[in-house]
Amino acid sequence: MNYRRIELNGSNNDKKTHMLLMQIARWHNLTPKLWIPDYKVSTADIDETIQRIKNTKREDLFIAVAEDDQGQAQGFIWACKQEKPKESVMILSLYIAEGCRRHGAATNLKALLEEWCRLEGIKTIQTTVHYNNCSMMALNQKLGYIPGMVNMTKTLL
Repeated sequence: MNYRRIELNGSNNDKKTHMLLMQIARWHNLTPKLWIPDYKVSTADIDETIQRIKNTKREDLFIAVAEDDQGQAQGFIWACKQEKPKESVMILSLYIAEGCRRHGAATNLKALLEEWCRLEGIKTIQTTVHYNNCSMMALNQKLGYIPGMVNMTKTLL
């Protein structure tokens, strides 16, 4: 697997970059389907995610991909600097294709993010994990992340 950071700027807004952003947006928006079987994603959801990525200031955005030997994306990590707390980054999404899981791709993508954070003077990385995603919680703890708050929701009928 090969890992690389994607730098977005006006000059690399080509078809290949757009297709990669579409794949990232699809994966990001389909993630809830892992725990909500009837979850539906619209084209508008995907377009909104692409715009959100493109509208993020270049210096605040970190996106990296894991690609197989044929250059096909098999996963990604998307993170942004936060205004509060300062010197903090939030991982907005991390996804690895099913056939590529448990081979170190998520660990390597998080290592790329950590390297960028150190260069940027970032002191903390935050993330959220669905409570059913035991593999990611275990990986995060192995990498030194400390569990925090658990959000709970009740829908009133």
